[in-house]
Amino acid sequence: MVSHMVTASLHVQITLSHFAMSTADLGVDESFPQKMLRTTMDVDCPEWLDFFHGGLQFQAIHHLYPQIPRHNLRRTQKLVQEFCEEVGIPYALYGFVDGNKEVIGKLAEVGRQAAILAQCQNTLAERGDYGHH
Repeated sequence: MVSHMVTASLHVQITLSHFAMSTADLGVDESFPQKMLRTTMDVDCPEWLDFFHGGLQFQAIHHLYPQIPRHNLRRTQKLVQEFCEEVGIPYALYGFVDGNKEVIGKLAEVGRQAAILAQCQNTLAERGDYGHH
């Protein structure tokens, strides 16, 4: 029980930073920074919460610069945001509540897709069509 309480914030941060974002492979036309910024989001929080989050609220920055010390993540985030504005790369930054809404929306979308696949499987099974042509 104690281990769950201690690791809960880590789990929430990882879930927020990754689950709502695209995982599509856009191929060689997408640069490394574009891919890192498209597949992760940062969680906006006040500076006094940085220690509690352990730097995990700067997930996009961490993916771009994995060896940057935690005390430089917030400053680096501002630089990356300015760069993204200049070149037109979207930068996903959500508050805690809005980030959770994004995750829940993505999970609902995946659930709808799974329901469609299950319906297709049931229809094929009813017809006896198992794709063995």
